[in-house]
Amino acid sequence: MGALLPVGSGPDAEIVDRLNELFSGKDLATLRKHNKKEKLFDPSHRLRRVAFRIGAYPSKDYGKDDAKRKWFFFLHHVLPQETQEAIKKILGDAMTRTAIKAVKFSVEENSVVTHPHLFPSNNEPLANYLNGAGTAYLVHLVVQGPMDDSAEDPPGDNDPDSGEQPIAWPELSLRRPTFRRTKSGGGKRAGKKKVVSKKKAAKKAAKRPRKR
Repeated sequence: MGALLPVGSGPDAEIVDRLNELFSGKDLATLRKHNKKEKLFDPSHRLRRVAFRIGAYPSKDYGKDDAKRKWFFFLHHVLPQETQEAIKKILGDAMTRTAIKAVKFSVEENSVVTHPHLFPSNNEPLANYLNGAGTAYLVHLVVQGPMDDSAEDPPGDNDPDSGEQPIAWPELSLRRPTFRRTKSGGGKRAGKKKVVSKKKAAKKAAKRPRKR
């Protein structure tokens, strides 16, 4: 998100889409439930470590551009601590305010800025980050431009934050395929034959007109 090449598309667009997915709907509900036993965005939790744990990083193949490693370099070395704290303040509040239905992320390139920061600033009251309806936080990051090729490995399981607990994501449920009936009979399931009792058959035969 403002860390990759080019800003606003490719891996940059992927991480924005991934963040928007994680902080809405069922995924947001899962994070809120987990947050009741482990405060994900308190001072003892690093933003880059939480991002790694919840899968908030690009995962597609971009050839020589190692987007995942570049993203974590951005979180670790490029994103200022002040900006990280502002983001954590928003996300921490979204964990407990049920009126908030989503957190929406976006990025803007502006060559005038000297460091990545939230719009309009990192020091706004929480209400200033809300949308007009007051139902979503808007995390709009302003960056100077694309990152260089610096990269590092993401934080692994050998470097946990204090008090970490496994996040219980809902299991994937698979739907059984359904088959439509066709005129030719393709895709039809073998049905049971209709059984007619002898008594009913005799009644039907009696009603038929006899041939003269």
